[in-house]
Amino acid sequence: MNIFKFILNFFSSKENRIDNLEAKNIMISENNFNKDNLTLGSIYKVNQNIKLKNFKNKILEDNLTIVVTDNKGKIIGYISKKEINNIYK
Repeated sequence: MNIFKFILNFFSSKENRIDNLEAKNIMISENNFNKDNLTLGSIYKVNQNIKLKNFKNKILEDNLTIVVTDNKGKIIGYISKKEINNIYK
């Protein structure tokens, strides 16, 4: 394998691993998140088992905050642009 393919695989693999993280592994717990600026029009709800690749654009392009729920619909955490930026560092 040449060096360019190796580098390409290394970086694409890292991004692929990040995109396959589940919401519950990225979120900030409900108790540690400042909910003061949230409105109905600024949130998007996802289940805790949904992968980042399925809602990443809602945060980055639509500037929404993700509300993470458990299987019963109870809010367990939040994901904002700040959390997304931290995992891509």
